[in-house]
Amino acid sequence: MKLFRRRKEKKADSKPNAISKGMQAGYKRLQGCWAIWMMKRTENFSHRTWVVALILFVLSGSTYSTYLAVNAFTGKKSNAITITPIKKLKHATETGEVHIEAADLSEAEYTRIKRFRVYMDSLARSPSGKILYDSITNQRPGLMDSVRFIENYYQQLKQK
Repeated sequence: MKLFRRRKEKKADSKPNAISKGMQAGYKRLQGCWAIWMMKRTENFSHRTWVVALILFVLSGSTYSTYLAVNAFTGKKSNAITITPIKKLKHATETGEVHIEAADLSEAEYTRIKRFRVYMDSLARSPSGKILYDSITNQRPGLMDSVRFIENYYQQLKQK
């Protein structure tokens, strides 16, 4: 009974690119050079030298750890970590939006906006006007969205 079977997962195009391969190769080369350099430096060490080096390493590490632990309890107060309470700001819950009453939009302004939208739509449909339409929308990227928003807003005001 195989309860814990591993499924083979298909990786979708997870081939590393050339830069990644180059970095991996450079890192492997660096590791190899470091290993060879260390082997050359330590090949003449006797068993006793290795034991002494291990004992010195363990002693120095444990001494430093003990120093840090003792200093944490008996050290100066200036080195200790202090707890500073967090104060809630007075205006933290405010969004900053000003409550403005619904703006009145006159019928004349609405017809101007509507005519502008119709004009822009006609430009977008004609092959010769498409160039002008694209240049306008490139210069003013959110223009048509704003026009649609204003039209929807006016429709909502009319319904109320």
